Amino acid sequence: MSDKLKFFPIQLFAVIMGISGLTIAFAKAYHFLNAPYFIYEGLLVIDTILFFLIFTFYIYKWLKYPDEVKKEFNHPIKSSFTATISISFLLVSIAYYDYAPTISIVFWYIGVALQLYLALYVIEFWITKEFKEVHMNPAWFIPIVGNVLVPVVGVDAAPIFVSIFFFAMGMFFWLVLFTMVMYRIIFHHPLAKKLLPTLFIFIAPPAVGFISYFRITFGSIDMFSMILYSLALITFILLVFAIKIFDFKEFFISWWAYTFPLAAITIATILLYSAYHTELLYWFGYVLLSITTIVILYVTQRTIKAMNEHKICIEEKE
Repeated sequence: MSDKLKFFPIQLFAVIMGISGLTIAFAKAYHFLNAPYFIYEGLLVIDTILFFLIFTFYIYKWLKYPDEVKKEFNHPIKSSFTATISISFLLVSIAYYDYAPTISIVFWYIGVALQLYLALYVIEFWITKEFKEVHMNPAWFIPIVGNVLVPVVGVDAAPIFVSIFFFAMGMFFWLVLFTMVMYRIIFHHPLAKKLLPTLFIFIAPPAVGFISYFRITFGSIDMFSMILYSLALITFILLVFAIKIFDFKEFFISWWAYTFPLAAITIATILLYSAYHTELLYWFGYVLLSITTIVILYVTQRTIKAMNEHKICIEEKE
């Protein structure tokens, strides 16, 4: 058990991101697509239990093996996953917002404080440390996406300039990193097999950007928001078209990178339907909701199988 705790990976917070995303998607599906409410409630319970389990284990790891946590925070690839902690708080906050606003606000304030610190920490880490092109991958978007999530609850929890500040920070660094990551993918060595699922993270910034902008403008749909949604949709279509490059045989924790981006574009589509009420968007929202649910169920099943085979919480080869 001691060794399991020592090698408890920070990437497991991506599980919370995926389940939270699905929970929020079913909350929106209940409001706009007439999906059953009990699915949202059930997922909220599962999401809460997983959040406290994973967060408690990681805090315990930090107390017992601080050097191992320090290694992750100073790792050229794993350092980007540090923001999954703050993002988990923000996503649980969003998941609870309709159900229990007081709980939501508490999670939001903790999440915002952590997000600002971790985003600044990671950006400083990028600036001050030396990296090779092989270190860069789409997971570098994670600390940036966290900023764009802040306004979803933030527009009601804090003055509007707080939401605009985080939205601007996220959108600016997304554009910078997008150029760098695309250059690395096209002109340098292909991504390692275990990092290929992170390509789905390309969907998240524009999809979350659309959701966040929708909240900041109180439901407005304009050219800018449609461009953000279109970018997310184009990326989704491209990844589906290139599905043959993904290996679904050997499981990695990075498979959870499939989940939250799919949930994000699902939520964005449902919000777009709430504005336009077209039959095409209605059915497309259900198709994406079904795909996201199936993917998360499959990744969950493979995760449980890997746990039973003792392939998780083990020392990783660099």
